[in-house]
Amino acid sequence: MKQKIYPVIMCGGYGTRLWPASRKNFPKQFMRINSNYPLFIETIKRFLTKDFYDVTLIGNYEHRFLLKNFLENYKIKYRSIILEPFSKNTLISAILSVLDIKNFDKNAKVLLVPADQIIKDKKKLINSILDSYSLVDSGYINTFGITPTHPSTQFGYIKPKNKKLSKHSSEVESFLEKPNQEKANKFFKSKSYFWNSGIFFFSAKSFLNEIKNHVPKTYKKVEEVFSGKKKIFEFISFPEKKFKLLPNQSIDKGLMEKTKNGSITFTNVSWSDIGSWQGVWECLKKDKQNNYSNHKNLLFKNVKNSLVWSSNPEKKLVGINIDNLIIVEEDDTTLIMDKNKNNDQLRDIVKKLKKKKHSSIDVHKHVFRPWGEFKNIYMDQGFQIKILIIYPKNKISLQYHKKRSEHWVVVEGKASVTKGKQKFELNTNQSTFIDVGEIHRLENKTSSILKLVEVQTGKYLGEDDIVRIQDKYGRKKK
Repeated sequence: MKQKIYPVIMCGGYGTRLWPASRKNFPKQFMRINSNYPLFIETIKRFLTKDFYDVTLIGNYEHRFLLKNFLENYKIKYRSIILEPFSKNTLISAILSVLDIKNFDKNAKVLLVPADQIIKDKKKLINSILDSYSLVDSGYINTFGITPTHPSTQFGYIKPKNKKLSKHSSEVESFLEKPNQEKANKFFKSKSYFWNSGIFFFSAKSFLNEIKNHVPKTYKKVEEVFSGKKKIFEFISFPEKKFKLLPNQSIDKGLMEKTKNGSITFTNVSWSDIGSWQGVWECLKKDKQNNYSNHKNLLFKNVKNSLVWSSNPEKKLVGINIDNLIIVEEDDTTLIMDKNKNNDQLRDIVKKLKKKKHSSIDVHKHVFRPWGEFKNIYMDQGFQIKILIIYPKNKISLQYHKKRSEHWVVVEGKASVTKGKQKFELNTNQSTFIDVGEIHRLENKTSSILKLVEVQTGKYLGEDDIVRIQDKYGRKKK
């Protein structure tokens, strides 16, 4: 019987090429694309079989409660959640994950998987992984090549060596970056290249030996960072100062282009990397006019070859005489671009907005917190209106504000309120006022959600105007 495999789900990306739907505080791995489940949950579900242990997740520290809340909501068991204080690309994520698993099982077999891919035939993928087990036993770092269906410029490519290791596997000759259209056409026509899936399978021992041989300085630095790990609640985290000094490098560049122990298993699963809006359109089922939309409240006249994406199911979307467009509509931002043009221009726009510190880069109007979520409804000079949802058995921190006051109106559920030295309950249609500097806390002690309208007033209404006195989620006091 084959040894069970440790799946590692890499959840750390920011997904800027799917802006404005994907943002720093709620990136694409949490989006629902062609599924009722977020992408990273859909990824985990592929490995809920007898061949795999509970998943290990590695992601960004700032997404820790998003990860935890989704895992709890979907009742997903996990082995551990590893948190990176800064995004350092896949090489660092891989080394940290393998070190954590090897401490638990020195003979571990590890499967490294991106959290944000769409794979329609789970069974084919699992069979390919199990078929490559002998390669991993032989010391290979095995990846999975996807048979191209068209000459795409959206994916990296792998060229295998002519000599096969088995019926469906070969050693790797080279890894290639995303090509221009001319090269992509040549790769596709030759039938000698495969799309790089970004999925890797190896033994922990072989992987770490290859890391020590090819990037010894990086390994030493990561090992030092790992030795300083600490457990906060159920999360594993690392010291920020040392982590910040680690290199930003992919596993392809850092290891696979250097090792002589790279192998590729060929698979023809229906796969997409979801690296761009064009990639979203390509992998999803279109209507008779070759359109795709996640939105049902549409009225189209002569619209074809287009993608329409909206976060607001209540809004009516009307399109007339449109061809080859991508339209992404969010509460605060709308993107309109030619579907067939390179996404580099979108990346440039996002960089410009980031440089200007525009709020649309980081935060949606719909924001998730460890205690629940809120949505910004309206903002004007000196006030803003929010809808707050406090999850059952949760509470905000005991806190006060230096620059704003707050009015709370309960619209659903029962609120337990701390206001200065007072403690009382508010039912539906009841309200209270929190003055500037007044210590307060909002708590939901019930088994149902608590929903409130919050009206903030003051000269400054930024989210950083919070002084925390007590916080059950371990967030920093300000």
